Amino acid sequence: MRTPNLFIIGAQKSGTTYLANVLARHPDVFFCSPKEPLFFSKPEIDQTRYEEYLETNFVDARDEKWVGEGSTTYLQWPRALKNLKTFIPGTPKIIVCMRHPTEKAVSFYIHNWRRGRYARDIRIGDTATMPVSLSSTKTSCYAPSLTRWLDAYPREAFCFLKFDQLRDDPAGFVRAATAFLEIPERETVLRKTVNAGFSLTWRDDKLVIDDPGAPPEDRPEFTRTELEDLHATMQEDIAETERLTGLDLDEWRKFPAFAAPDRQSAETATFSMSR
Repeated sequence: MRTPNLFIIGAQKSGTTYLANVLARHPDVFFCSPKEPLFFSKPEIDQTRYEEYLETNFVDARDEKWVGEGSTTYLQWPRALKNLKTFIPGTPKIIVCMRHPTEKAVSFYIHNWRRGRYARDIRIGDTATMPVSLSSTKTSCYAPSLTRWLDAYPREAFCFLKFDQLRDDPAGFVRAATAFLEIPERETVLRKTVNAGFSLTWRDDKLVIDDPGAPPEDRPEFTRTELEDLHATMQEDIAETERLTGLDLDEWRKFPAFAAPDRQSAETATFSMSR
């Protein structure tokens, strides 16, 4: 039975599904399906459950160089790192995809809102004190979790990717991953958006989902002020994340496109929120 030696550990809403789908098509990679077993995030795991995890997810793996999974809870759920270290031998390869934190926080909030996980009077800023599984703020601040993982494994075990690059240059995004894994480049990448999300637009100075036909309970809204406040709280974490990863995160210091300072009309201020 093969043991996974490749993990895409996060972050949520940052292009991990796209990358997993591309790697799963590579002859040198076996990627489990479903992509996210979430095993190491679970509160109680033991040897028996671990063997069941292997049997369920990796029984079809053969002689591929990399055997992977992509549970995005692993980056930030407190118990995941300890559990993974306990059961996975050696030093696996770890890919971390990240996106603009303010942009990600909005996407994460809408994801949970539409699944009824927030009371209707809960604003995005109110989630700061919630557990990481529900907190748009905590899941969009990367540095604390990156510090823990970098303390546990050597720097060369990690590949850090930006959602920005996936959006602008999908081939380059995939090329960075295959170079890290030391496997041949893919001649083609997926042309279809994987796990496509929704579009946002400004209406009456509020950011909303661009779907007038959707019921109100599926369309949370954000004021410009609360987005500005949220963005301000991210700056220290952006600086530390830049230091830890070596990535150029200057664009993250600016408002994302959906919150551009000029008061654009609903017809022009749209922004696709791919998951």
